[in-house]
Amino acid sequence: MDDIQIPIGKQTLSRGGMIWYTPCSGIWQSVFLESTPKEYITRLDLTADMNGQVNVTVHSSTNSSTEYEITIHEQNSEDVKGKATGTSGAPFTFKVDSPELWTPNSPNLYNITIKFGSDTVQSYTGFRTISRGAVNGIQRPLLNGEFIFPFGVLDQGFWPDGIYTAPSVEAMKYDLQVLKEHGYNALRKHIKVEPALYYKAADEMGLLIIQDMPSLRPDLPDPEDQCGTIRVTAAAQPEFDRQLGLLVEQLKSYPSIFAWTIYNEEWGQATSPPFPEFRLADMVRSIDPSRLVNAVSGWTDHTAGDFDDNHHYSTPQCGTPFWSNQGSGYNSAYDARRIGIQGEFGGIGMYADFNHSWYKTLDNQTSYELTNTTWGWNYRSQDLMRQLREQVELFSCSGGIWTQTTDVEGEVNGMMTYDREVIRMNQTMWKEETSKLYAAAAARANGTTLMMRDVGSRGFQDGLA
Repeated sequence: MDDIQIPIGKQTLSRGGMIWYTPCSGIWQSVFLESTPKEYITRLDLTADMNGQVNVTVHSSTNSSTEYEITIHEQNSEDVKGKATGTSGAPFTFKVDSPELWTPNSPNLYNITIKFGSDTVQSYTGFRTISRGAVNGIQRPLLNGEFIFPFGVLDQGFWPDGIYTAPSVEAMKYDLQVLKEHGYNALRKHIKVEPALYYKAADEMGLLIIQDMPSLRPDLPDPEDQCGTIRVTAAAQPEFDRQLGLLVEQLKSYPSIFAWTIYNEEWGQATSPPFPEFRLADMVRSIDPSRLVNAVSGWTDHTAGDFDDNHHYSTPQCGTPFWSNQGSGYNSAYDARRIGIQGEFGGIGMYADFNHSWYKTLDNQTSYELTNTTWGWNYRSQDLMRQLREQVELFSCSGGIWTQTTDVEGEVNGMMTYDREVIRMNQTMWKEETSKLYAAAAARANGTTLMMRDVGSRGFQDGLA
């Protein structure tokens, strides 16, 4: 595995550092058998926007042009919200009057029934529109035409027993429920693709998902690089491109998907022209024009995509005029043509009790910085949250991703331990801090600020965007 170049994310046989984990093989997602008629529906592409427009393509086993009927119901009701007739194999659009929109605070969904000859498929959708635009001169992510501040966690989806496979659907949902209870409205699904029921749960709970493409091999030995990186081979790039397209096709119908991430921290990313992220961003938009595209999360950024994404753990640098050089360079101050987001920060670690840790020695428990107490963990976390909020008020910060949901093997910087039995977050503090963050973003969008200080007297006035 370590000497091949296909998208495998953080799986590695040689786990020399804290961010590389146990590999898995075989069937790790849902498998099912079903009885079908001779001609049946093989795939359903479905999106619905804030204006009530429904875009649907029904794919059939015979690639035929066969008439089907689509009916939209309100959830838990037989009342018909809309009905139309289309033809399989071709895009079809129709309108629903005055739908209740999907948002993180009100994740309204509608049931859908499609009758296609002898086959019937039941599904659902949510009406919402994701876009970007200038709000008081700053590029912002928009949900249903309004600035939304996506604040979430880096969520890697590893488990102590099943590695890539959760022990149950309830266990998968538990992680998402904990995030909602502590005030998060988003998550970044980090270089892994989850089973369909995971995205369904996010749709139902109201969590925005920034979906990463699994990375190519990032850590083959390089004697001049302690991180051990290697660049993509000519043969690997077409396979990466193919699987990226499949990822978008597979998940684009879930209302919770907010943005697609192509590369993470230059892993498998070309470092000399022509840079593929421009071409790949266009490819993703051609498959799914209804989402935003984050071409490069972290570094090396050549200005492709909708986001200027910064990774800096000890101090956020979100939409700011200051930055740190990382990776192979091409980093600079915030690019005002795009959306400023803190793609990773936090990463505060805490030694886990051996009853709740993957490794049974402290030497194997690592993080970007460590603390011995839950109080210290929450104090340091609150400090970083305050800094991010100040950057929302002062600069052009439009979102943030905290590292991370749980400990993963030797990386002990989760909000929960790897076994999910210990929650480090002080719920009252975190809900208060996330509420302050959203309030600061809303105030900034309205052209005001909530900062409790004389900004000008501290010499910050010129930094206001």
